[in-house]
Amino acid sequence: MLVESIREQQSRKVIHTSEDTLNKFPTLKSKLVRLRQLRHKDMQTMAQLVTEQVVRYLVHVPYPYEIEDARRFINKSRRNFQLKKEQTFAIEFVGNLVGVISLQKIDRVNKNAQISYWIGKSYWNLGIATESINLLIHYAFCVLRLHKVYANVLNSNRASIRVLEKNGLKKEGVLKHSLYKDDKFHDVVLYYKLNRRLN
Repeated sequence: MLVESIREQQSRKVIHTSEDTLNKFPTLKSKLVRLRQLRHKDMQTMAQLVTEQVVRYLVHVPYPYEIEDARRFINKSRRNFQLKKEQTFAIEFVGNLVGVISLQKIDRVNKNAQISYWIGKSYWNLGIATESINLLIHYAFCVLRLHKVYANVLNSNRASIRVLEKNGLKKEGVLKHSLYKDDKFHDVVLYYKLNRRLN
């Protein structure tokens, strides 16, 4: 399987960051992907990547997704980084922007944060989401010293569920019929992972 063969070839992840990780935006790298801060020049590519197939599994992303939507998202992510509420990364694969991944709702008191992400459809099934989540969890646990990360995913998004489970996230529960999208109700599955190194 392509995903597994790629992951077998990956070397240890590298995190480039300053001592004050919440003041200067970090860059996270592995052999497969590079996670960096979003730039305004990413707007056009983001608008092209967010297709109907991608939005099908997302909750708060409009479709059609225009350049102005990308501008607002980037500006909001930069504000929230300055407020120390979230860190939103561009995902680069072979030098190209292919998606976005975030640590949201960073709670420094309770030491947890939510993971959310999307990948452009042309880049599905290449191990990109799996490796990006792996990098982000390593950063959250080893650099930010969080105790827990969690993710909420539509029950119909089987591929995303597999990616979370590959990264060691466990099913915490199901919110039955908690989201109304595309003229029907959806179950939302809750996943989590604990930082055992802090125990």
